Amino acid sequence: MAASNGEGDVLVSRLRALREAADLSQAALAARVGVSRQALIAIEAGRQVPSTLLSLQLARALGRSVEELFALATEPALEATLAPDPGGSEPASRVALGQLDGRWVAHRVRDSTVTADGIVTGRSRGRVVVEPFGGGDPRHNILVAGCAPLLGILARRAERRFRDTRVCWLPANSRRALDLLRAGLVHVAGVHLFDAHAGHDNLRVIGRRFRDRRMRVVNLTRWQEGLVVAPGNPLGLCGGEDLARPDLRVATREAGSGARQLSDRLLRLSGAEPAEPAPELSASSHAAVAQLVGRGAADVGVAIEGAALSAGLDFVPLSDERFDLAMPAELAEQPPVSRLLDVLTDAPFRREAAQLPGYDASDSGQSTVLEAVDAR
Repeated sequence: MAASNGEGDVLVSRLRALREAADLSQAALAARVGVSRQALIAIEAGRQVPSTLLSLQLARALGRSVEELFALATEPALEATLAPDPGGSEPASRVALGQLDGRWVAHRVRDSTVTADGIVTGRSRGRVVVEPFGGGDPRHNILVAGCAPLLGILARRAERRFRDTRVCWLPANSRRALDLLRAGLVHVAGVHLFDAHAGHDNLRVIGRRFRDRRMRVVNLTRWQEGLVVAPGNPLGLCGGEDLARPDLRVATREAGSGARQLSDRLLRLSGAEPAEPAPELSASSHAAVAQLVGRGAADVGVAIEGAALSAGLDFVPLSDERFDLAMPAELAEQPPVSRLLDVLTDAPFRREAAQLPGYDASDSGQSTVLEAVDAR
């Protein structure tokens, strides 16, 4: 929260966010620095500017610098809807921002190699208060949720072509990506939920979830999904029935992912009932499946071919799939989302995608419109 120092400057307090990150109550921190809880509440809420001595005491109690706790505002704070965070138990204070339907949306950023747009400094009226870092206009950000690693390359290509555009890739499985899109928390959702046995494909799944909206579905890539195995396939694994072998350690994706949908179906076809994996065999991405197999923690797992080849592993193909991007049709026709779609048909992106193992970009940019069938 923010307070004025009486000279026109606005002091932004990050005290509450950093106190909560340290798992300290207001009463506990107040006792450590010798002030009342009411005084601490006032500082966190931006109603009181702390003295130099108290600022130093707070910084020492939290193991932070004074500059981390308090700073002069360079950009006006804004209120944003905070997307649900499936990450770790400790809340991350850095966030990526985007604007949808005239309102700000914030997603927590846990990866220290990813640039964020601001920091959460408090809460107001059920939303979070974000202090932007500055240096860019987050109104031009595109929030894209999905699990395809190719989204990272698409993002960088879009930013290179359009200097004022930033693509925030939010790793998420297909079900979570659709949930975020349905809730109006991302612009674009990446989906691969093909299931030939059940008669499901991406278009049918998207159409059912968004019967009341006109949607555009655009292909990013085609890929094969199957068994990721050690180099040389020493166990001789050859099909989905091998997933039911009791002697194998199977790396398993989380519920809601396309890979989990495929592995569950293959288990049922083999007469086995899918079960939740042991924590040490649970994987949150295609790359995580390959990592478990690569270091010998698992014998096999279901993931995309590109993840296996990038990790130097062997691959047994089981399913040919499309990875599509879904978005409301009106967003697809407006910047900044329209810019992202333009890049899909750019020759530089297609040439680069063609050189990556396991991807087929021949249909990239192919577009389908799903009309609303239930406007109630």
